[in-house]
Amino acid sequence: MANIFRKVYSVVGALLMAEYVLQLYFIAAGIFTIANADDNQKSVYSAFKNADSFMGLHAFNGWLVGILIIAFFAISLAARLPRRTIGLNGLLLVLYIAQFVLAHTGIAALSALHGINALVLIGLTGYLTGRNWAFGRRVAPTTAYKSEPVPTPR
Repeated sequence: MANIFRKVYSVVGALLMAEYVLQLYFIAAGIFTIANADDNQKSVYSAFKNADSFMGLHAFNGWLVGILIIAFFAISLAARLPRRTIGLNGLLLVLYIAQFVLAHTGIAALSALHGINALVLIGLTGYLTGRNWAFGRRVAPTTAYKSEPVPTPR
């Protein structure tokens, strides 16, 4: 049964990584919509109005990321992964809560950490997903036998 949960864990990890890509796309689309506006009042107003849809998608997708992170943590428990992995999944959940708080501080210099924390979330999720990937064969690293001659540099 734990083997099924390990596979589900891998799938949820891959979905999380795809959600992160969408997050980056939505926020970049919103920013570039504003950045490409002409330097006049009507164009800037229109750009902010158009960018609002991308920002809304970014916010909505952020909620989906949160749901997946909670599921990722629960599945790590059900899959009976090592304690260190479960602890790192707990850290991922704490980082997500910090991500939400950073997005709503109202202090620009503090909210800017939202982007840096996002990179940490992406890296940790990628590490956890790759380290615990349940599909495909795992090939043990090859080692040279002591009886084999070691080539000498010339």
